[in-house]
Amino acid sequence: MGNFFYYFCRELFLLPLRPVTRFHYDGMENVPLTGPALVLSNHISHFDPPYLAAKFPRVIHFMADKPLLEIPVMGKMLKWGHAFPIDRTKNDRGAIKTTLARLEAGNLVGVFPEGGIRHGKTATLNGAELPVGTASLWRMTDVPVIPMLIIGADQIYAWKRLCRDRPRIFVRVGKPLPPDKSASREELRDRIVAAWLELFDGMRRDYRIHPEELPQSAQARWGVPEPSPATAGPADGSHSSPK
Repeated sequence: MGNFFYYFCRELFLLPLRPVTRFHYDGMENVPLTGPALVLSNHISHFDPPYLAAKFPRVIHFMADKPLLEIPVMGKMLKWGHAFPIDRTKNDRGAIKTTLARLEAGNLVGVFPEGGIRHGKTATLNGAELPVGTASLWRMTDVPVIPMLIIGADQIYAWKRLCRDRPRIFVRVGKPLPPDKSASREELRDRIVAAWLELFDGMRRDYRIHPEELPQSAQARWGVPEPSPATAGPADGSHSSPK
């Protein structure tokens, strides 16, 4: 199917969102035009992937939660758009094998290292510890990492206010981090976090991001009580990170 369905899915998801949101992108010149790399982004909403891909100069093969790809019709379309599943309930060797194969073919693989949607105290940007799973994957693949950050996409949960507020969505790409097999996974994890924090500080300064634009849960955007930890689901970032 080539890349047709990648762009088709991207534009299909963005079509209703373009008129009611304002996009701000920068750093795309940092993306290598050829060669494999891991694209590592924070994760703040279900709307992140199409926004991350909207002006990215290359196709991203996203690693996605297995249940998402099992949804009828949409799951098939995402697979046609190069997304592939990871089962976060276990050490998914199949997902790792697929990642290696996609990288060996010269592609970019997109991963959300936090292991789910994160906001507030659970977010790496607010000091939560980033799991080392993706750092282990980086060490194994021995390819560059492209750090990426998204802010504002969770505002779309408050869909009743979209037309009135036209929230701002910010996406920034940082300079690639070179591979280093001599570093420990903890050291690599810290380099990922440092790159994200540098992007975050720059975005807040350059765009004067308001407190209400910073990541919040879907429930906070809806104005309803937060779920208890026992009942939290993917929308609350409760699933584990890849190991």
